[in-house]
Amino acid sequence: MLGHPKLVTVLFFGCMFLALFSLSQVSSGQSITTLIAVQTFTSTSVTAATSTLTSTVLVPQTVRYDLTSSDFNNKTGTFTLSYTETAPYYLENPLCLMYDYFLLNATTAYDFKVHFDTQEDIPVHFLILNMDQWNQFNHSNCANGFSGWEQHIVAPASDLVWVVPQPGEYVFLFFSGQFVGGYIHLSVQAYGQAIQTSTYTYTTSTGIEVLSTQTVPSTLSTRIGTTASTDYFTWIVGAIIMALVVVAILKTRIPKARKQTT
Repeated sequence: MLGHPKLVTVLFFGCMFLALFSLSQVSSGQSITTLIAVQTFTSTSVTAATSTLTSTVLVPQTVRYDLTSSDFNNKTGTFTLSYTETAPYYLENPLCLMYDYFLLNATTAYDFKVHFDTQEDIPVHFLILNMDQWNQFNHSNCANGFSGWEQHIVAPASDLVWVVPQPGEYVFLFFSGQFVGGYIHLSVQAYGQAIQTSTYTYTTSTGIEVLSTQTVPSTLSTRIGTTASTDYFTWIVGAIIMALVVVAILKTRIPKARKQTT
């Protein structure tokens, strides 16, 4: 067994070795990269600002017919059914159809408000036809078998709105299978769509502050140090002190061996 001085020396150097080794493990580091957004503000001073308002409005248009009824009155809008057809398959050739028409060249997509009424309150057929339908009507022989139209109303009077499906020539057709003895009154108003723009400029003598913002991404890199979860240095110093105390106690309790005489 080692002597007390040697034991104390061994314990002391062992504890110092552990203390130096543990000190190298006390601190460590980690790298953290963070992406942040940097927002910048720019202020500009101006002396004028412009406000523009754009809207779509309906503008009245002049209705121009390429062809009208032969007795059409432009001022009153009245006319009579000037054309007649007789049934060729009857011996007496009775009257089978009275009609008249207006040829309209709709070059743009207008909205038409149409009003008509008959003087004798006799129902009439009012049709809006494209040119193919008009040709079909002309060869139908008293409108027999004719069934195509853009719009068809049978009444002594009517108010209607018609939107031109596409630019082209159209026919406003009136016809009746019986005699219509009075005038027919026709009133048509066209409306075209127009883009209306109004601009107003504000001016000041002091200036108007206009604030604008801009967001720019940026990368921030930092290194943060950390410490070990256990304080080894404090633990080792305590162990050395305890070892020295134990050795001191042992030295006081163990008596020195007496010398034997022969």
